[in-house]
Amino acid sequence: MFARPLVGTMLLTALVLASGPLAAQTPEPAPAVPADTAGPAPDLPWLLSYFPYLSGSANDGPAIAGRARYWQPSVSEDRVTARLAVTLDAGFTFRGSRFAILSLDVPHVARDWRVSALVQANRESRFGYYGLGNATPDDESLADSTQPYLYRSRRTRYEGRVELTRRLAGPLSAALAGDVTAARFSALDGPSRFAADFGSTLRQTDVSARLALVVDTRDNEFNTQRGVLLEGGAQLGGGGGGPAGGGYHRLYAILRGYYPVTPRTVVAARLAGSGLGGSAPLNALFSIPAWEQPIDVLGGSDSHRGLRTGRLVGTGVLFGNFEVRQELVAIGGLGALSVIAFVDAGRVFQGENFRVTTSGLAVAGGGGVAVRALQSTIIGITAAQGPDGLRINVRTGWMF
Repeated sequence: MFARPLVGTMLLTALVLASGPLAAQTPEPAPAVPADTAGPAPDLPWLLSYFPYLSGSANDGPAIAGRARYWQPSVSEDRVTARLAVTLDAGFTFRGSRFAILSLDVPHVARDWRVSALVQANRESRFGYYGLGNATPDDESLADSTQPYLYRSRRTRYEGRVELTRRLAGPLSAALAGDVTAARFSALDGPSRFAADFGSTLRQTDVSARLALVVDTRDNEFNTQRGVLLEGGAQLGGGGGGPAGGGYHRLYAILRGYYPVTPRTVVAARLAGSGLGGSAPLNALFSIPAWEQPIDVLGGSDSHRGLRTGRLVGTGVLFGNFEVRQELVAIGGLGALSVIAFVDAGRVFQGENFRVTTSGLAVAGGGGVAVRALQSTIIGITAAQGPDGLRINVRTGWMF
């Protein structure tokens, strides 16, 4: 596929990140302060970084993207890399997909408080839609010249989200999030599963709120080596409803764990489950509203690297990921080159209650490489062999 050019682009991006405007952005070490210290740190500089990178896209990659970030770095022993960061990401593919995302992260907005916010506009011109349920067919040989978009649709989203987190005691926090999303799904030319289920166009507006409890014992949030992140939450949504109208509710839980087998080897695992009730809009089925960063399900670089993006969709989803991350080359705070071995497994539920089971799981395995530049960016590329054949995924940051 395009693995060789992607590796070259990753290495080039790493060189860009480690040189030029970013080279002067590593602040002098400062005395350690508690992670919940409020207010700005006047002795630390404000920095501006900008660089190009290569990313994935929903069945339409690779995406040519760029990032500009205005931020104040944290002190050397803080759990987060920035005390405040405003980030703009934008990119496009050669098949008509494009995105722009403006985000704000303030983990020290006040003592024991943190806030994050995001606005985005996103068009995915080859978004996958294979039907609803765990047994939906995927016979790509049927997607010929007479019906090239049998399993594709176009999804356009405009979203605004804000989340406020309050530390309650020790590693326990409560997080309240609000989200407004306007989504439009459109059938592409020719026959398609989407057109058969919903017609030519489906427009829905979703207004939701989510409350979660979070237990976070990680040593740091950027490049975690040790600890646990456990969250469980409830979401209420409405305003657009599903095809039949009305509102919906969701319960979910996500457990992440990290353990350093050696100073350069980390074993990481994640288990996640979500169940929806009521009448949810179609777009709500494609993600879990996780703390600070929703997870796209099921398939793709967020949840299951052996499945195409959006391959399995249902009112319930269960999946797990297991990784071994091995640093090959480490240059202190300047960066590192790592290799990854992983196994992903998961399934969805439609017309049945969510349950923890090993029946009907789609399983994939593979490996990849990741480049870390300074304490600000990780770019990874993976190859997975699974139910959808060989899948190449590119992303910024660790999968979890």
